Amino acid sequence: MPYVTLPVSHQNVTLYYEVHGSGPIKILFIMGLWTEGRSWKYQTDYFSTQSYYQCVTYDNRGCGRSSAPKTLEYTTTQMAKDALTLIEHLHWNQCHVVGFSLGGMIAQELALLAPRKILSLTLIATHAGGLISRPPFAALRFFLQWFLIRNKDQLVKNMLRVFYGKKTLNDPEKRQATVQRHYISYSELLKLRYSNIPCTIMVGAEDQIIHKVNSYMLQTILGCKLVKFELAGHDLISEHAQEINRELLELCESNFAKNYSSHMPMKYEVEVQTLKLCCQHRIHCFTYSCIGFSKGLLIGLILYFGLIQNLTVSEQMNAKLFTHCVMFIGCLSGLHRTVSCIFNAFQARRFAQRHQVFLGPAASSHIKNALLNECGLEFPTLSIICFTSFLSLLWWTKLYA
Repeated sequence: MPYVTLPVSHQNVTLYYEVHGSGPIKILFIMGLWTEGRSWKYQTDYFSTQSYYQCVTYDNRGCGRSSAPKTLEYTTTQMAKDALTLIEHLHWNQCHVVGFSLGGMIAQELALLAPRKILSLTLIATHAGGLISRPPFAALRFFLQWFLIRNKDQLVKNMLRVFYGKKTLNDPEKRQATVQRHYISYSELLKLRYSNIPCTIMVGAEDQIIHKVNSYMLQTILGCKLVKFELAGHDLISEHAQEINRELLELCESNFAKNYSSHMPMKYEVEVQTLKLCCQHRIHCFTYSCIGFSKGLLIGLILYFGLIQNLTVSEQMNAKLFTHCVMFIGCLSGLHRTVSCIFNAFQARRFAQRHQVFLGPAASSHIKNALLNECGLEFPTLSIICFTSFLSLLWWTKLYA
């Protein structure tokens, strides 16, 4: 059983890995959360029959037969460094990287850390982070039930409903359970886009763990190929193993060893700088401001009940005072976020105008020196409306005096 012990900078983690095949074309498979590397069985069995390929799977830190360090360093960046150390241990100059779910997030970080070592990037059922990446309600309900349900049969049924599509659930031969601090900014995604690394995104239309919108967003920003499986859930690599294997084989055969530059091409640095000036919270600024307002209301509620002992009984029962106090804190929180969004938007648009960067819809993204309005460069109309609304509510509370 091959193991590799990482250096002190990696908390001396011991990674378990498996090697399949001995060909000159290398593929690194990175698995998702709570799942061992051997879950890539359908892919490793397939590529083992191809004489030109060598595949490696491994257990992420804290999973399976790899060690679990007592540390908070369970970030995708640190786990990408683990993968890079494994590649260097294997003495691979370049390899194709395939990541599933959490593994796709690690693969994105790996491509940013060492773009010259990546021949191609395949991201399956994953996301780039941010608030848009939060799982749907069905996934949240499943994770809650995971901790509450003690009946194993019921737990398996719930897991099947979340991980698989309806077509697979209705097929008795496939009814088997095989079993977030990640964030990559728009500017970093743009670096991936302009790094010339061939990329493919794969997504299941019925995925209830990571919403398919995340894959659409990745495809739009990276400008790469998107493969959508209509009747598939989250566990694509087993549900549609044959189709995924064919896509991977086609991608690997069309991309041999290349000399990628580790630096951003000069002609694209303006676009990267423009996106760095935009808001980085990855949801619409209107939603971001509303969430800030809601959090302010909650903080105001906590503060009010924490300070009522200093008030008289009549003041404590004053509904108007209660409403104004809570609303005051909510408006301050919402205003803080709204002002930052408006400032970032105008700053980025001014920078783009000064450097003659074209701002347009997704259809125009092929134009040189072009960026998508959807990346946060649109005129902040809704943010200005939010600013006016919060300011009006703040005036209404009359607590400014």
